[in-house]
Amino acid sequence: MYAETMTATQPRTKMFLDIPTAAEMAGFSIRHFRRIIEEDSIPIVQIGRKFFILGRDFQSWESRKQLKRA
Repeated sequence: MYAETMTATQPRTKMFLDIPTAAEMAGFSIRHFRRIIEEDSIPIVQIGRKFFILGRDFQSWESRKQLKRA
């Protein structure tokens, strides 16, 4: 489950990413991505019984990951 918003200047990414979707976008298995969430301290939000990552947090994690590679 995820929501999508648009702004006048540029399209924004999805507001909430569930863990399986975020793992797929990052190219990892769900189990491995959960470990990454804990190790890299990626903030998560719990809504009911489900956990989500904010789109901006996912993007900042990806950019930090790319900086480490360079």
